[in-house]
Amino acid sequence: MEEKDLADHLNSLLKYNLEYIGIINAQGRILEQAPKNLDLSKEKMEILCMGTRLQHSMYADFDEELGTVNYIATERSKLKFISIPIFSNVIIAIAKKGMDCTPLIQKINSKQFRDMMKNQLGKYNIVASEIRH
Repeated sequence: MEEKDLADHLNSLLKYNLEYIGIINAQGRILEQAPKNLDLSKEKMEILCMGTRLQHSMYADFDEELGTVNYIATERSKLKFISIPIFSNVIIAIAKKGMDCTPLIQKINSKQFRDMMKNQLGKYNIVASEIRH
């Protein structure tokens, strides 16, 4: 049986009625994504991801006093945005407004999912470092 890659794992999360899910690196760039029905240009999506990463970086300044961030949820008039830090990256999920994102958050924060992501991101980072040289 062939091992799933990062894209396959992200695609498997679309079952939580998501419009989009992606993983953002420490610089705010999209490492991998599984879009479904999101109507944003590539440029606007890049800006959204950079802003999400910046928000997590700014909140990390308060980790010592307040504890680490488990997730950030923003509900707009049309959509709900959930971002979850995972190692030095951030998973961003976009769902319809009013959707209960608790099962998704629990899945992403489960030991099994985090172990799998650590393995997948480790492979991705090796590939990325080889490309840079």
